[in-house]
Parts: sequence; C-alpha cells; structure tokens
Amino acid sequence: MRRATVAERSAVPVLVLVTLFVLVVVPILMVVYTAFRDAVPFSGSESNFTLSNFGALFEEKTVSAAINTVIVTIGGTLMATAIGCILAWLAARTDIPFKPLVHVVGILPLFISMLAATVTWALLGAGNSAYLNIILADLGAPFRIEMRSLAGFIFVEGLYHVPYPFLLVYAALSLITSDIEEAAAVHGANQFQTTMKIIFPVVLPAILGSMILNAVMMVENIAVPQILGGPVGLETLSIRVYYLMNRIPSSPTQASAVALLLAAIVFALIYAQNFVLKGRDYRTISGKGAQQKVMSLGNWRYVAAGFVVLYFTVAIVLPMLALLLGALRANAYIANTAAMFDVAQLSSDRLLSITSDSEVINGLKNSLVVAFVTCVFGTGFFFILAYIVHRTRIPGRKVIEYIAMMPLAIPATLLAMGVLWAWIGSPIPVYGTIYIIILSFLPRFMPQAFRALSSSVMQVHEDLENAALLCGATRAQTVWKVFLPLVRGGVVSAAFLLFVLSLREVGGALFLYTTNTRVLSIVVFESYENGSWDFVAGVSLLYTVLLGGITLLGLKWLRPSL
Repeated sequence: MRRATVAERSAVPVLVLVTLFVLVVVPILMVVYTAFRDAVPFSGSESNFTLSNFGALFEEKTVSAAINTVIVTIGGTLMATAIGCILAWLAARTDIPFKPLVHVVGILPLFISMLAATVTWALLGAGNSAYLNIILADLGAPFRIEMRSLAGFIFVEGLYHVPYPFLLVYAALSLITSDIEEAAAVHGANQFQTTMKIIFPVVLPAILGSMILNAVMMVENIAVPQILGGPVGLETLSIRVYYLMNRIPSSPTQASAVALLLAAIVFALIYAQNFVLKGRDYRTISGKGAQQKVMSLGNWRYVAAGFVVLYFTVAIVLPMLALLLGALRANAYIANTAAMFDVAQLSSDRLLSITSDSEVINGLKNSLVVAFVTCVFGTGFFFILAYIVHRTRIPGRKVIEYIAMMPLAIPATLLAMGVLWAWIGSPIPVYGTIYIIILSFLPRFMPQAFRALSSSVMQVHEDLENAALLCGATRAQTVWKVFLPLVRGGVVSAAFLLFVLSLREVGGALFLYTTNTRVLSIVVFESYENGSWDFVAGVSLLYTVLLGGITLLGLKWLRPSL
C-alpha cells in the first residue's frame, strides 16, 4: 500500500484550512474589527479604535429588542417543542391511521420559507382588514386576532419550527425497543409510569437539544419581526441590526456592536446545547431488527388524527388559501365575508402579470443560480471536509471540524455583514456580483451539510477502503470508485438540502445584493417594504409552490439527511 508523502499529507489540510479561513473566519473577524472602529473598513475615511459603538447596546430600543427576543424565543420554542413531540410520538409509537402522512406533515413546514409564512399570517390576522378578522366580525365574535404582537411572533415562530423537535424526538423514539417497556410492565408499571419514568428520560436529550436548536434559529430570524413587527414598531435584536444598517443615516459600526450581542446570545445557547447533550447518546439498541411496541389509541385514534389534520390545516392549508386569495383579488378592500369569496372580485390577471414581471424573473434566475452553485460547490467541498475529519488521520482535522461547525453559532445577518466587510475592499471583483451572495450562503449552510455528509461517511466501514488501498488503488481512486458510490444517497440528500435552503434564505443575502443581483426572497422582502401587498402575496404564492414542489420531488433523497 502506497503511503502519502509528508507534502501530500500537509497540502490538502492546508488548502482546506485556508478555504475555511476565507469563508468563515475572515467574515467573523471583520465584524469584530468593525465593532471597535469609528468608520467601516475600506470606506476611505480615517478609522480609529473606539468603544463608543457599544453604547448602542444600552439604548432603549436595543434593550427593548433584547427583551422581546427573549420572550419570543422562549414562547416559540415551547410551542414548537410541544407540537413536534406530540407528532413524533404519534408517528413513532402509536397506531394512528395514515402514519406515513403524519411523518410528511411533521417535516413539510421545514421547507416553507419563513418569509412567505409570515406574509400569509399578516394577511390572515394583522389588523381589522385581515381575512380571519373579517370573518370573526361577521360572526359577531367579541375578539379579533392580532398577529402584529409578540404573541403573533411566538405563534408563527412556533408553528414553523415544529420539524426540528419532530425529527430529533422521532429518531429517539424509534430506537427504543419494546423490551424496555415489557420489562417495566412485568414489574407492575402502567403505561403512564413507563412513559414518564423510562421513555421520557431516554428522549430528554433529543427534546432539550431540539429546543436549543430552535431557540438559536428564532433569535436570528429576521422575516417575522420585520413583517409583523415593522408596522407597530416591535423589534427584536436581529431586526435592530438590520435597521441600524439601513436607516438614514446608517450606523454600520453600531450595527456590528449589536450583532456581537446577538452572536453572544447564540453562542450561549450553543454552549448550553453542548452541555445538555455532553455524554448523552440517543441509542438504546445496537444492530437492526429491534421490535417496537405500538400503543393502541382506541377511539382516541380519531382525536389524534384530528390533531394532525388541525396542524396541517393551520400551518399549510390556511396560509396557502390566504396567499391564493391575496394574489387573485382585483381589489384589496374587502367589506365582509361574502365579498371575500365573491368570484367577481377574483382575477388571475395580477398573478399572470407577476409571472412575466422582470423583477420576479430575474430574482428567480438569480435564486436558481445561487442555489445551484452553492449546492454543487458546497456539496463537493463539505464532502471533502467530512472525509478528512472522519476517514483520515491528517493533523489539523479537529480544527477543520471546529471551523466547519462555527457558523452554526453565527447569526445570518452578522455573517452577511462580515462577508460585506471582507470582500468590499478585495482585489477580487466579487462585491456587487451574485458571487458574493454565494460566498455568504456557503458558510451559512456549512454546518447542516457537513453534519449530513458526516453521518453518511461514518456509516461505511473502513475495511472496504483498506482493501482497495491494499490492492494498489490510490486514495483518490478509492474515494471515487469505492467510497463515493456507497454514500451516494447521503451526498445527493445533502446536495438537495443545500439547494432548498439556499432558495429560501433571506438573512444571508441582506446587505449583499444590488439591483441586478436580487434573489427571489429579497424581491418579496423589498416588495413588502414598498407596501405592494397584492404583489407580495402573488410572489409569495409562486415562491411557496416552487419550494413545495422541489421539496416533494426530492423528499426520498432529503429524508436520510433529515
């Protein structure tokens, strides 16, 4: 077996580390640097060290935004966890009818853009002219729904972050064998005692891990506070950073300081997640073929099925109908419920005009280009990272793994700011092009794709590669002809995941786009800010159909990485 030379062993990790340094470390360092300067990098102005930017942390709006962030994060996390755990338990441990559909319902919201989801709930419940409030008024109900509130933030965040606890808890429940429950029954435990004293402790790490993961994503979310909170002045830290960057005059150095506070909160949550899961293991069996006991729900099967249908209706069906109605109405004013469903007021002209709108077409083209390049380059590079970390003994592989996971703790807006500062003065002409958005998306989704690929890499036994190497194959030949075909499903799955996540991303493209490089999510975001609600509804409808169609087509490949 030919051994690689010292130069060969060192060249690969050095090249990988340099690439990671440029993609991940440099943008983060640029935000930190900007937070301590009185002028932004490469602005042509004299830049001096200062601590005055951190005074923005003590402003009333920033303090209020921080409090709102905590409230929304806690409330949304608890709601998502409760719904996700119930769905996971129904799908994994009960005889609920149409069980495969429960699994689809549990993961489908993962691929709905939070931007489009928030737009739908603004149409449904923001103000007296919202569709649900019109119906409530005609029914004589003594209350109205108000999504432009912290309760509205919590509802939307909680509703569309259900897939994460569902997936983690479902995986944990699926690994619990019936032997454990039968042993408890032999010793006199009833079903409730078995669930509380045996099943719950086993899945507790998955529950807590998903809660912290959701909390991290809710802290950095920008679509919900912008669309629901913007009209009434409700801010979270993520939107506070956005306003500081985009107001007139802008305060980018203060925005960097506030972004560091946001990053500190996220780092604390990531540390808490690692602390909770440290030394824990989801596995309760080894090997395959373990039997599981399915709980008979009896007549409660129909109640359980009704819960699943209710969640699917509220999270998917109702918002889609709202988008369809908003896109087809010729007149935005709705006098009553009858007028809402008046066929004479519906027209497909606006929707058809949107499909030929130059901004939408360019945004779609840009989105597809960004998603495709991110998918192709990202999958290849992240596969190399996973292979080096898990299949070699190359020095520095642990550093590679740490840097690859680092963006998980970096809010999307902060990462976008760092990419802006890093490349605006670069001799490589990427600023103002679509490539700078790709340079933001690659580190943004690096942890998700790296973990998905790592899972596939670790499933293949090393003996297969060693046999090929002993027969005279080079490492490259072994990877290409032996290893890669074995993990093809996982690679395709990760590539598809990268493609879908790139299509729906908003925060990673902020501060980086120009008139000619808008992606579709930014087209929706800007249209909302301009008050074009019928246009927003139409584009959001097409956007959701696009994402949903791609997701359903690739569901069989996506499932392994999820």
